[in-house]
Amino acid sequence: MKPISFLHCADIHLGHLQFNEPQRLLDFAGVFARVAEYALDNRVDFILLSGDFFHKRAINAYTLEQSIRLLAPLKEAGIPVVAIEGNHDKAFYQDKNSWLSFLNNQGYIILLMPHFEEGKLVMSRWDEETRTGSWLDLDRVRVYGVGYLGVTTAGRLEEVLNYLEDKDKDEEGKYTILMLHAAVNRLLGQDLGGIRKEILEPLRHKVNYLALGHIHSRYEIDEWIFNPGSLECVHLDEYSPDNEKGFYHVTIGEKGQQAQYVPGCSRPVRLYSVGLTGSRDPEDAEELVFQKLRADAPSQGALVQVRLQGQIPYSPLNLDIANLTERLKDEFSCLYVEILNHANLPENASLTKGSPVNREDIEQLVFGQLLSRDRLWETAQLKEAVLLVRKVKELALTGEAEEELVRLFLQYGEKLLGDDPFGVGKNDIDSDRRDEISGETGVSA
Repeated sequence: MKPISFLHCADIHLGHLQFNEPQRLLDFAGVFARVAEYALDNRVDFILLSGDFFHKRAINAYTLEQSIRLLAPLKEAGIPVVAIEGNHDKAFYQDKNSWLSFLNNQGYIILLMPHFEEGKLVMSRWDEETRTGSWLDLDRVRVYGVGYLGVTTAGRLEEVLNYLEDKDKDEEGKYTILMLHAAVNRLLGQDLGGIRKEILEPLRHKVNYLALGHIHSRYEIDEWIFNPGSLECVHLDEYSPDNEKGFYHVTIGEKGQQAQYVPGCSRPVRLYSVGLTGSRDPEDAEELVFQKLRADAPSQGALVQVRLQGQIPYSPLNLDIANLTERLKDEFSCLYVEILNHANLPENASLTKGSPVNREDIEQLVFGQLLSRDRLWETAQLKEAVLLVRKVKELALTGEAEEELVRLFLQYGEKLLGDDPFGVGKNDIDSDRRDEISGETGVSA
């Protein structure tokens, strides 16, 4: 019997104009072009795209043109691209269809997604005529697609279980794939919609391959849960030397399942920390920066981040960051250089007027001060609470539904604040308002 093979990739983030550099639009398209080329060269049976194909919900004409140009050769070759929506792909709350829906209707992808009836998740067989459905058969493989469900993921997976056949009882002997855009065993600050591995255990008897997306670093769990990570570095902070960028090539044959990780061709990234303690003036500081980078020079065209640290006897504002940035770009032929001026910044991240820190530092301090006005926090709890507020802010800016934001506060507020989630006694909450919140979200207050 002929082996079946497929590719699994995720988090393409097509259309990401990172650092306002036009070249980055080409970079994010280029890494997916390599996936498509690999698929054609190896004649795979299909491709799994586990969410966040696009970087923004509202894409421009150039990005749409890019997507069609990338997907067209696969369509012409008869290689299905089975996709699910990630949080970046989902349509705005007031809109009905996402841009992935458009690509689906044009036949460039097969978009699997459940629908909801009276608040309950329903998974239906793929209908080619209407191009809708949440599962389909591809030869001896059955693929289910769930997509991004946010903080409701754990509960919704219990509903998904009802639609899956036990592997041992499947008379047709189908190899089963479930596609999900979610994080497993991740900290609150990294992903508010994350789930514990224990939640997935019931799926193990029904799913051969859990195809994840969402977290940009690669990880695998127990040889059946696979997350390929992003193909490009979407945020500089996610970079580490051990964080590979690439995709999976999975073969199902006589030897069972074999998942090979194929490295991608992402743009090189380098992160440097430069201690300025001991420097006498800005000229000394700049020399220390150049010494650091000359000793370990970044690759040509790299993305570079330099973090300045330490205690200095002069004002950090005297450092000419703009001029230093351009000089570094010129000498080392970097595509982009970012300098984070954290000199003289106390470890507790307190800020004074004019302190040279970035937006994330300011948000962390301000949110922390606001949250600490009426409550004493343990350090770890306060950090998690700040991350929650920052996440809610990001979701609000991307047009997330109000109900989703309320769910976040109710679910994680309870965990962070213990038995008194609102900072007052539960009995002191206006009962009408508590019922109103419960009715809006389906979560008991």
